Amino acid sequence: MKVHQVKYEDIDIAHQFQIGGDLTTELEERLVNTINHFYEITGSIFPTRSYKNYVIHVDRKGGNQFAYHDRINFNSIRLTEWTIVHELGHALDASYGWQLSKRMRAETGSGFPIKILHKAFPRWKVFWYRVGSPPPPCGVNAKFNSIEDFAETVTAFIFPEKAKEKAAARGFNYEKYGYTHFHETPRGRFFQKLLDEHKKEAPSI
Repeated sequence: MKVHQVKYEDIDIAHQFQIGGDLTTELEERLVNTINHFYEITGSIFPTRSYKNYVIHVDRKGGNQFAYHDRINFNSIRLTEWTIVHELGHALDASYGWQLSKRMRAETGSGFPIKILHKAFPRWKVFWYRVGSPPPPCGVNAKFNSIEDFAETVTAFIFPEKAKEKAAARGFNYEKYGYTHFHETPRGRFFQKLLDEHKKEAPSI
């Protein structure tokens, strides 16, 4: 098992990652490097006096998910930096009791038209989550909601070129909405505002 720690000594933050499971040296390095990159950009947003012990489990059979509390599951097959950051985006949101995604939903005017009908008829696009202040980071599907919207926003902010490519492939070209880069979009500006509100020195890793 690999143990990796990220520290923000000036504001009393220490997050530890216990990484285990179906790991190769290459995959372990990808996880550690991506965690470091994620915290270099987003670390200042986490609550002060924050002590976390995340457990990352990698498996060839399971899915990719922020499972519960501080556990993150990854499938080792074709695991990308994008997927790693997406699940870490959920961890960031969870550290505030999912209030960051709720705030973004409110500020962008997003939400389900009739949520109970979406649950009853998940394949009917008319009841899917409506992305206010478009474009969405990379598109929408039946599973898209405010929590996924926020995690995709975090990921698209960190990997804007990849986000633009994904969005275009799904018919959500940014240019169609008057933007050329994710950081220009309402969601990109929202996340930049979060960073500005929590300006601190970069974390020591």
